[in-house]
Amino acid sequence: MNRQTRIARRIRCAALAAALGLLGGAALAADGAAPERRAVTVGGHGQVSAVPDRARLSMSIELTRPELKAAQAEANRIVRDYLAQVRALGARDEDISTAALSIRAEYTYSDKLPGGRKFLGYHVSRGIEVVVRDLDRIGDFLARATDAGINSVNDPVLESSRAEELRRQALARAAADAKANASVLAEALGARLGAAHTINAAVETAPPRPRIVMAARAPGLEQASDQDMGFAGGSLAFDASVTVDFDLQAP
Repeated sequence: MNRQTRIARRIRCAALAAALGLLGGAALAADGAAPERRAVTVGGHGQVSAVPDRARLSMSIELTRPELKAAQAEANRIVRDYLAQVRALGARDEDISTAALSIRAEYTYSDKLPGGRKFLGYHVSRGIEVVVRDLDRIGDFLARATDAGINSVNDPVLESSRAEELRRQALARAAADAKANASVLAEALGARLGAAHTINAAVETAPPRPRIVMAARAPGLEQASDQDMGFAGGSLAFDASVTVDFDLQAP
């Protein structure tokens, strides 16, 4: 066998081996193809309730005066008076915020006025936020606000110092509810429930709307006493919802 014949035979053998390798790889890929994933997607809900143990009060003094310095001085005096009263009620410095401040010039507008407008004065707004940790005293905090001259008071926002813990409890209940729902469906479909594949979750807090009730005053009293206001707080509800995608396995 000459040299050229041997080379040609080697080339044919190499080509045959490559062809056989490709065929074998294709067959292996066909046999080892991953089966189509079976899954079930369910929702779950969880709720945890708790009695609020603190309230956040937000209020402001709003006034307009011809002179800016006079407007600022009066607003600052009212804020100082109120802060002295809430500290006497037990409020701590870390529970008080007075950072909100707004100043603007106010005008009245009319085509009959020279230049179309008339300067009324400077409007000054000082905001106050106080955290009340003794809900039995919330009526006192509100009464002191009006006594001091605060003229804009929002509804109390009730809170819990255990809010993060309660949100997690609600999430755990929602996850358990989703797993129970998925297990029922898997059993009904003759399958086994596998691992959770994807999870989407959301938590909402539904604060109650507190009721502030002014009691009847005794004859001759001009100002509200500590007992004149009643407070009903209700309870906080932490609601969690999840959507979970579970694997389904053969029984």
